[in-house]
Amino acid sequence: KSAMDATGIPLIAIDVHELIERQFPSREAILLPWLMEKSLAMIHAWRGLGKTHVASASGYAVAGGGTCMVKWKAPRPRKVVYVDGEMAVQELQERFTEIGKSSDAMPPKGFLRLITPDLQERAMPDLATPDGQYWLDQQIEADTALIILDNLSCLVRHGGAENDAESWLTVSEWALRHRREGRAILFIHHSGKGGAQRGTS
Repeated sequence: KSAMDATGIPLIAIDVHELIERQFPSREAILLPWLMEKSLAMIHAWRGLGKTHVASASGYAVAGGGTCMVKWKAPRPRKVVYVDGEMAVQELQERFTEIGKSSDAMPPKGFLRLITPDLQERAMPDLATPDGQYWLDQQIEADTALIILDNLSCLVRHGGAENDAESWLTVSEWALRHRREGRAILFIHHSGKGGAQRGTS
């Protein structure tokens, strides 16, 4: 059954018996054992502890169908878009060159696409705004499996105070839309003073 909301788009309700009996496609692993299709995941830590290294190695492994961090394994190559918010392009080049030397699988051409500030002729997209989301969405192909956002402090700049849950709403809606379309998103974020992720939970 459906009801109409204020936008005129039907809101779907499903009976629990239909939910239990319905056959949904299984969620496959993107990076075993922890990253599945349609995941919204976050890695957070203090500055300088290796978040970007983990994220870039994970993206390379997913794109190539290889391994990283010794035990993490991508069952097959999948397309990845890696959005870097602050690294110098030379540093990014060095990082991925080193990852490639130690990797057991190289991504096919077009499977790992990088967006980084030094190569832009405009400011990096602000994902707290519809305009920023639009410009990033232009680089996300229909068969992209994973979007990595490194890091939230650089890529989500407007919309209110970082600790304000309302300021996260536009990003949350954008992320949920990509999940509906079958993609996983890995957010990279800094830890706050208490050790938890900075900003709203």
